[in-house]
Amino acid sequence: MPSKLLVLLLIAVIVLATNIPLLAQDVPTLDYYFILLSSKPEDLQAVEDAANNILVKNIGAKVKLHPLSFTDAQTKANLILNSGDACDVMSFGSFIPFPAAVATGGLMDIGDLLTQNAPNLMSNTPPENLAAVKNNGKIYGAPLFSGGSSRAGFWVRGDLLDKYKFDWKNAKTWESWEPFFDAVLKGEDGKVTPLVSSDPYWGRQWWPNYYGYDSISDSIGATGARGMVGVKLDDPDTKVVPVAFTPEYKQAAELARKWYLKGYFLKTPPIDSEMIALRAQEKFAAFEILFLGNWSTKNMAANEWNNKEIITAPIQDRTVVTTGSVLGAVQGVCAVSKHPVEAVKFIEEMNKNADLLNLMEYGIEGKHWEWKDKANKIVGFPVGVDANNVGYVVAGHGQFGDKRLVYLTTADDIGVLDKDAADRKNAIVSPILGFVPDLTPIQNELAQLASAAKQYCDPVDKGLVDVEPGLAECQNQIKAAGIDTIVAELQKQIDVWKAAK
Repeated sequence: MPSKLLVLLLIAVIVLATNIPLLAQDVPTLDYYFILLSSKPEDLQAVEDAANNILVKNIGAKVKLHPLSFTDAQTKANLILNSGDACDVMSFGSFIPFPAAVATGGLMDIGDLLTQNAPNLMSNTPPENLAAVKNNGKIYGAPLFSGGSSRAGFWVRGDLLDKYKFDWKNAKTWESWEPFFDAVLKGEDGKVTPLVSSDPYWGRQWWPNYYGYDSISDSIGATGARGMVGVKLDDPDTKVVPVAFTPEYKQAAELARKWYLKGYFLKTPPIDSEMIALRAQEKFAAFEILFLGNWSTKNMAANEWNNKEIITAPIQDRTVVTTGSVLGAVQGVCAVSKHPVEAVKFIEEMNKNADLLNLMEYGIEGKHWEWKDKANKIVGFPVGVDANNVGYVVAGHGQFGDKRLVYLTTADDIGVLDKDAADRKNAIVSPILGFVPDLTPIQNELAQLASAAKQYCDPVDKGLVDVEPGLAECQNQIKAAGIDTIVAELQKQIDVWKAAK
């Protein structure tokens, strides 16, 4: 009898063991890199723990969050991808360009993994978006739903627009904003800087889409320079040109020099923490932005701009659709990942699980946010919490997953996706939409170009030197660095791509 009882007990133990949920310590850990407003948020661990409560159950893995700041995001990301440091998933967009990441060789082909483990994401991805993450037929990223079109313009303080009675709705060029900036400099006694930005973007006025170009890849040239080659948006022949030799680039350089001398920018570019402080202290008037959209700025104003009303002021009537705008939000799996299946499942989970996605977007319910209108999916700070004491703030919504699942922060955003769709329908579409360059054959020239551009073209781009003779020196140096070889290689690739369409 005792032996029979022992056997029954053993069977019971085995049955129970097979039904015990996975413990966090028993599952693989995914190292995930993304961008936050602060690289050391107070409540990061709490958000990570909450995410893992979802992930361990749903995908059999947990995540380690590695936030990067605006300033060092691209540099650190490329170092991680080049060095083989522990990395499983990384977010790409404006501050960590996807094509440059592909060129490092640090990303994995995840085409088959997406088909097998991310059916929801794949079914919601337009063909042109999927084409944009391909390189030599291989898929190196998962494009996220984000609207896909954008335009240049400003985020600008509404109180100053009212104070100086500036007709911003009819100001449709960079130059047409100069009366406002002049009024701010004079009226605020030099205590408010018209334009605030941090390096490597500080001072630059070369905005390819505004001047009618698709930059092909912003990673061609110095960091932050928005590309040194391009194809005109209205050119059916898709001729690749070195933009530093174009009249439009010279116009942008002359504008940058003019604005630098007028004092529209600080003479020394602030680091991210200083820029954030300038916003909070109301020592700025406006912020230039390439990817202006329809989303409300109220949450951003509360988090970053001391609750000042922020007006979204486009200077282009029509949005532009390029491969770059499609690549405004991409998730990639690192080549060194030891858990690629779980990495893709993590990406899929953020694109279908609203609880996880909004945890990454806003933090923990009751601690960082609460419902203001649950029926319309509108959230806000809990009582006693504001932008100054909240322990978790992301740098930009949309980098984690499908924007259609992201909660709103104001009733103004109800129907915003319909506005995005209307903009997309009326947008200027690049003639090379879907083309992604293979930069492998020109790695040496790209390195030489980046070095030459940083030394000789950056000062021109930022208005630090007179356009003449600065631009001529820039042109001579990038020509010596091999820009003609780069242009020829890209032209060959585009011609082959067009022929295959």
